Amino acid sequence: MTYKSFGDGGMVETAPIMLVDDPEKIEILNEPTRRQILRLLSDREMTLTQIAKKLGLSKRSVWYHLRVLLNRDLIVLSRKKVNTYGIEEKYYRARASIMIGDFNKSSKKIREETLESSKDVVIGYLCAKKTDEPISDEKIEKMAEQFTEVIQKVIEDDGNMGKTRNQTKLAIYKEAFKRLEERKWI
Repeated sequence: MTYKSFGDGGMVETAPIMLVDDPEKIEILNEPTRRQILRLLSDREMTLTQIAKKLGLSKRSVWYHLRVLLNRDLIVLSRKKVNTYGIEEKYYRARASIMIGDFNKSSKKIREETLESSKDVVIGYLCAKKTDEPISDEKIEKMAEQFTEVIQKVIEDDGNMGKTRNQTKLAIYKEAFKRLEERKWI
């Protein structure tokens, strides 16, 4: 999808998924309020007021985070509209439906959080597979590391996997598990 950027007057191409390799941007993506804002803006364009209302935050707080995201080129000003009261409304949109930090360029804290999240996904996968053999904590840790590596590889190979955020995530996870099963990782 293409959005017009009002900053430079040109067109801005947005992607279904973006692998972020700048450590500073990865830290910015990891901040909880910014993650919420990006999630909202990945689904649709919104104004500062709409975001503040949806998140239950002050406009001042939302504006602070929008400026950080704009300055790091993680969101764009997609359009301007004058409302019925003559007030100009600015609509923002995320650069991509899903933004994922490069695991190897992330801080230790973010890598640990990512692996913890991956463990939850792996445990869910193992429950669905209904494996009868006991699986040690060490094995689950190793599987989470492998899952994380394969997820990044899938994204690098083909990030255009779905039309919506959820469809893209589903397609990435399916492909990752398919590749891991081919390796006989259980």
